Amino acid sequence: MKESATNQSQVTYTEQPVSAPEAEVKDLTINFYVVGGIINIVMILSYFIWAVGAWKKVDKRKNTNSDSASDT
Repeated sequence: MKESATNQSQVTYTEQPVSAPEAEVKDLTINFYVVGGIINIVMILSYFIWAVGAWKKVDKRKNTNSDSASDT
């Protein structure tokens, strides 16, 4: 039994991966780091604002306690 020519020849089709152009990928990467940097700056800034506020609050308590202790 002989196979026909259509059975012997195979058509191969490889689908090309769909990806963003190189420039778009770089833009997305840059945007990712910019957003991350902004978030880090905001978090660090808010921490320092909180720390200064807490430090001033403790300082007020120390001054109030030392004033009342010296009165006696």
